[in-house]
Amino acid sequence: MRLIAILLALLVAGCTGSGNCVRLPGSAQYCLVDGPWPEYSAEQAATVTFQDKTMRLITRVQSGEKGLHFAGVTPLGQTVIQVSWENGVLHGDMPPPLADRLDGMLFPALLQIATWPAEEVRKGLPGGLALIEKEGRRIVSDGQQDILIVSWEGKTLPYQRLRFEAPAVRLLIDAQTLDDETAQ
Repeated sequence: MRLIAILLALLVAGCTGSGNCVRLPGSAQYCLVDGPWPEYSAEQAATVTFQDKTMRLITRVQSGEKGLHFAGVTPLGQTVIQVSWENGVLHGDMPPPLADRLDGMLFPALLQIATWPAEEVRKGLPGGLALIEKEGRRIVSDGQQDILIVSWEGKTLPYQRLRFEAPAVRLLIDAQTLDDETAQ
């Protein structure tokens, strides 16, 4: 029950947008950009903290020319979220309480912001929002406040660590890539 409550809390982070657009944490919007995804796959230990609630997941990401596949699995192996974005089409499989409340496009949007070239990501941002790029970090800002802060450790995909922070809603997603020994 606690797991479902935390995932429902992510509703604040992503609400249904229009077409291929999704609301980012807070009130900003991002529209997924069509094109080939970078080639990588990763299994990560992820901690999702929303305000004072924390959830741990194992996430599996498969990215490539045809698109993106994302799955969130509990530490005991129960699949909670499966989302794919292929050829501009979103497919999602989430438990019934989540399906009508959580926009599955949030996951591909966050990963696109983190892993695509900055000039491509900027195409998905509406006017009034800027993408600020620094070494190992990207910030989506409206000029007044930081909407989304993405940071990573590592030079190539998959990053060893990937963090998403939305200060306005006190959301933090911290994912660390599992090495081959840990994953088995």
